[in-house]
Amino acid sequence: MRHQYGHSVDYWSTVSNYPHGTRQAPPGFMWLRRFDVHLPFTATLVVHFPDGGLLDIMNAASPVSARRTRMFSPIARNFDTDQPVQAVYDFNRTVFEEDRAIVEVQKPENLPLDPKLEVHIPADRSSIAYRRGLRELGLSHFFTA
Repeated sequence: MRHQYGHSVDYWSTVSNYPHGTRQAPPGFMWLRRFDVHLPFTATLVVHFPDGGLLDIMNAASPVSARRTRMFSPIARNFDTDQPVQAVYDFNRTVFEEDRAIVEVQKPENLPLDPKLEVHIPADRSSIAYRRGLRELGLSHFFTA
């Protein structure tokens, strides 16, 4: 869904968001993840847990040079507030590191904004929406530092 600042997408899944080795979701629980993009450099992910629990993760990218970006990622939750948060930080750090490793080896480094320059599949809908939003901000054929 497009909105004034970017777009939002809801994802439903049976894949748990509990840190490994902690607890299990009830059988058949469907995880809702709402992903909001605020162009050009901020996104939030809200993960809906059993019993009304919410985990909010913000990714705010701050470019510092042509090839370097500082990522700020505050995380908040409304459940287990009496429990240490280190397991949540560690789990999300692992995910971020996996993503970083993939992003840093992608070639070409420039992000083509013209959808005809690549072949897309249905799973690319969020990426296509992001690129459309960058074009609407006035960026040209490639998003380049």
